[in-house]
Amino acid sequence: MNYPIPTHLKNILSVDKSKTDNSNLNGRIKCDCGCEIFAVLQNENRDCENTENIIEYSEINGFTVAGDGSKVIAVCKNCQKKHLIFDEAAQGYNGFVCGDFKSASDDSLVFLKCLKCNTSYFSMVLDIEIEDKEQFIEECVTVYPDRFSPDDYVDSFDWITITVCCDNCKVKNEFLNLELS
Repeated sequence: MNYPIPTHLKNILSVDKSKTDNSNLNGRIKCDCGCEIFAVLQNENRDCENTENIIEYSEINGFTVAGDGSKVIAVCKNCQKKHLIFDEAAQGYNGFVCGDFKSASDDSLVFLKCLKCNTSYFSMVLDIEIEDKEQFIEECVTVYPDRFSPDDYVDSFDWITITVCCDNCKVKNEFLNLELS
């Protein structure tokens, strides 16, 4: 099966075939070097409930500039290569089709930390709700044929959820859960 993987994730998403179909994509982030552990840079404070199996995150000293979209970058623990996981200004329906946000500068991003054990390293699982291809063609390709092609539907996904798992204490958290349409 040819899985509907967004363009920017094609080389780093290891698809979980049992949880993936034409409308829902699930997989782990895996660096080109084979490593699945990353330092996670992000631009928003993600408060979490103080319960078992939930990561608590440190406070962020800065705030995002109004209009910045959510941005997540994974830095490989092994080779230090940076991978863009999500930029709301460029990916998903809001970014890719509508251009609703501006991209947060990489300088404004901060490392995610687990307050339970203070590590900065996590594995990452993504769940993505893929835009219906026929609907995308009708709403975007037909109206803006110079801007979109039918295959672009994979980049206009409707929802993204990122779950991280602390590499040290193995506590999991749904880090980002964002509707994009």
